[in-house]
Amino acid sequence: MEGFSEKDFAKLIQRTLLAGVFLSLFLIFAGFGLSLAGSPLGGGLLRAGVLALLLTPAARVAMLVYGYLRGGENYFALASFVVLGLLAVSLLV
Repeated sequence: MEGFSEKDFAKLIQRTLLAGVFLSLFLIFAGFGLSLAGSPLGGGLLRAGVLALLLTPAARVAMLVYGYLRGGENYFALASFVVLGLLAVSLLV
């Protein structure tokens, strides 16, 4: 990958996964705490945390598309885009 090293690409994927996991953990713990306190917002935050956890792999695939396009690997970018499309269709079904 010219101009976008393998190390940069790996860091991009790692940061995407970490951000998704930490966001979902924050939302789940906040929702759990609010649920214990009797707040009606707790259930919504719990659902949002689970949704964030479920969307984390899709965000990873989106970053793969970006990284492959930036690196000039169009075939892999197209394959990753197809996988992203399949994930989107499975979400709708």
